[in-house]
Amino acid sequence: MRDLYIIGAGGFGREVADTVHAINARGQQYRLAGFIDDNEGIWGKDINDITVLGGRARLKELCQEAGGPGAVSAVMALASAKAKRAIARDLDGHVRWENIIHPTAVVSRYAEIGQGAVIQPHVFVSANTKIGDHCMMNNCSVLGHDAVLGDFASVMDFCDITGGVRIGEGAFVASSVAIIPDIVVNENAYICAGSVVFRDVPPGAMVIGNPAAPKQTSPRRG
Repeated sequence: MRDLYIIGAGGFGREVADTVHAINARGQQYRLAGFIDDNEGIWGKDINDITVLGGRARLKELCQEAGGPGAVSAVMALASAKAKRAIARDLDGHVRWENIIHPTAVVSRYAEIGQGAVIQPHVFVSANTKIGDHCMMNNCSVLGHDAVLGDFASVMDFCDITGGVRIGEGAFVASSVAIIPDIVVNENAYICAGSVVFRDVPPGAMVIGNPAAPKQTSPRRG
């Protein structure tokens, strides 16, 4: 059984912890060793019976104490692509990035998944799909056949990403979004909740509505 540290002690961190508990209930795999969060104000606190041990520097120390690079496992419970990129740069070569997949998720044997992915309850990942590093798919979302989810991208609850869709690196797809087949959502784009996407989305754009159209103000994304 490996020690697992969850990076991010907010709401999504708590949800990922619940997924780890569900995995362990099917046959114990991880010891939830603690939360890692750079917010000093919560260090030492217990959140849902898991202690916030400190920030990234503390995780590096724990890795060395356990035997060096790769001795402990971690996963990022964050939606911000900018934050995930920075953490990956800092901790690559120190921790082993784990894929955390809820037991109720359905993942095709022909899907390719990178490292550090989080796939939450009742997600469906279809055949010949690709999910990049440090991606997140939240509850009850669908990734259709031949679709691609780029590194650091996040898909929220109840999204329908249909066949052949390409979601670029760092893009954010908010809850209850539908994307028709073969659309390209470029890097760092932001699709607002409830939108229906019929056209390609430019890099860094924010779109909203049915049909989805650009907003005047772009989100702060990195």
